[in-house]
Amino acid sequence: MADQLALSWDRHRLTGIEISPAAAGPRILAAFSVDWPEQPPTATWLRETLRRHGINAKQVVLGLPREDAVLRLLELPAVSDDELPTLVRFQAAARSAQPLDQLHLDYLPLPLRAGVSQKEVWLATAVQTTVEPIRKLLEGAGLELIQLTLSSLCLTELIARGEARQSLNSGEASLVVLRDRARMELAVVSQRQLIAAHAVRWSSVSEIPPVAKMLAEVSRVLVQVQAWLPEGTLQRAWVIGDDADVGELPAALAQRWNCSVQRFDPWQASGLSLGTVKPEGPAAHYAIAAGLALIQAGALAPKLDLLHPRQPPPKRNPHKPLYAAAAAAGLLVTALGTAFIQQSLQSADLRIEDLRSRESKLKQQLKEGEPVFVAAKAIEDWQGRSTNQLGQMAELHEVMKGTERTVISDYKYDPNVGDVIAKISATGMAKTRFDAEQVLGRIAELPKFRNGSRPKPITQNSRDADYPYRFELDLDLVPVKAKPATTTNPTANTPQKS
Repeated sequence: MADQLALSWDRHRLTGIEISPAAAGPRILAAFSVDWPEQPPTATWLRETLRRHGINAKQVVLGLPREDAVLRLLELPAVSDDELPTLVRFQAAARSAQPLDQLHLDYLPLPLRAGVSQKEVWLATAVQTTVEPIRKLLEGAGLELIQLTLSSLCLTELIARGEARQSLNSGEASLVVLRDRARMELAVVSQRQLIAAHAVRWSSVSEIPPVAKMLAEVSRVLVQVQAWLPEGTLQRAWVIGDDADVGELPAALAQRWNCSVQRFDPWQASGLSLGTVKPEGPAAHYAIAAGLALIQAGALAPKLDLLHPRQPPPKRNPHKPLYAAAAAAGLLVTALGTAFIQQSLQSADLRIEDLRSRESKLKQQLKEGEPVFVAAKAIEDWQGRSTNQLGQMAELHEVMKGTERTVISDYKYDPNVGDVIAKISATGMAKTRFDAEQVLGRIAELPKFRNGSRPKPITQNSRDADYPYRFELDLDLVPVKAKPATTTNPTANTPQKS
């Protein structure tokens, strides 16, 4: 296999590792990390930079920063894996604000959850206006872009390799925190699969953000994916970064989530052999490129490629075997081959005519049932606006899981008109900030509620010492159409856990 250049295309820095892929592990030939020039980079600048660092590879695999792509959680019917690519594209077309021909997209299946019949996937999209300038710059420097993935997948592969080397249980949930100057990227990995990804960039490069601010970002990610966490919590955390960037974060993580927290060296912990290569700069600069290099040697984690997305299997042409048989028969007996072809074509014509007749009948049935459908839809819309105030209070209680961890002290329900059924205001108290964040996170996931105004922060000013944290709800109750019941295809393949 030809040598490849694994590039981490960060907004402020370009990092690359030249590798010779091999099944036993990639052999590193060269590595570099440089800041972008003040002026927009040119192909000449890139070509000279690669030459100065001894880079000769012409094929490029690239890791796009998490913040340059959009990740959406899709809940899909339990269809077979062959049908999944087509269904994902339909959902992407319905939910994206841009046409599909202006996007690069792929998807990543999430681990199956007990009691959930639907399939859940991460849909990843990147607009062409982001990708094409990168491709043109590479082509101008004489390089070919052959793979495009996200930095979060590179971190997933890096951690999967490190945990495999230590024989750790891959079914447990791991938090990955990459701190690199003014940027922090988070990933949650379970069963060697990415289940959450987030990135944040602060304006100041020289100042470490407060630990509380970093913990708030971690908490925001964990609340969203708590349903996928074994036992509902983390088992361990890995922190990548220099001492100056990391600060007191490892100790704060261990105290907050009561889990094992360790520092992770992208070179040593993942098993990458540098040989005689001596990279310039901190190891954290190379974390994304190192994970990307490991993907080329046979990924342990599921891959995502925005240039070559998952595709449905090619449709089998039923006429090809007939044509092959007719051609073989024609070599032996011309007359027999001709008769066989004519008979096959006649059978196909009869089948086509039968399908056309069935199609016509189905269209007629749809037309006859249209008035019933319109009436049912009108009733559904009318019922969608009907609500039970006591039922809403019971639902909020159910969202709070019915424990003594949180209570509602005030509740107000005001009916409304227009696209808002009612306005709900409530004041709650919680034993811990995390309990309050869980309640707000669960309510935010319900499509029937939306924030009526700017969300108010959680404060520690409750008059009750047992419930010191106060949070407020200001919600609009909106109509939500019920999802149609899905029917499992009895002939579909049963999905297996990876």
